[in-house]
Formats: sequence, structure tokens, C-alpha cells
Amino acid sequence: MATYSSEDFEDSRFDYGERVRVLLRHPKFGHIMGEAKGTCAGREKDVAFETEDGEERVKTLVWLKDMEGYEKPHDNLPGETKEVDDAWFAEEALRKRDGDLLDGVSFN
Repeated sequence: MATYSSEDFEDSRFDYGERVRVLLRHPKFGHIMGEAKGTCAGREKDVAFETEDGEERVKTLVWLKDMEGYEKPHDNLPGETKEVDDAWFAEEALRKRDGDLLDGVSFN
């Protein structure tokens, strides 16, 4: 199991243990559907993944724990959701708690 510390956030605008907001975007269309809150618990740079349309992208991901307001589709109950306590998000989707300079800015 990987361990994370404040050293992982040395070149980030966020701090290990900082409480942040995360913008929740539609997976296909990208528009903002809401926001959740969580605590920065880990960070991985240069994570490669493939988009639904086959494009390869690389992003920095941040693991948020102690989340509030984040639900995902339920694995076993179609049409139902379940609350999630922790998840990985692109660092660019994170915002400071109040009055973030990037509020209103969209990244694709």
C-alpha cells in the first residue's frame, strides 16, 4: 500500500490535510453538476489514462478522503447512488474552500 505525506504536495497549490472543494463534472459532456468537499490525503503526478474517445491524457491526481456530498452510481442497484467517502480527482478540479481564484475557470 502506498503512503502519502506533505512531501507529495510540495509543488502543489494545495497542502496535505487541507480541506478543499471538488467540482463534479459530467463524465461525457464536462459541465459542472455540483461540488463536494474532501481532505487532501495523497497525490500522484503524471498518471496516464485513456478517455472514452480513445485519447491518451496525463494528469496529476489527488486522493480526497472524509468526503461530503459525493455520490456515485451504486454497483448493485441500477438507478441508485451511494455516498462515497474517498476518491481520486484531477488536481485541476480542486478548489480552495472559499473564494478560489480559479472559480469559474474550466479545464478539459
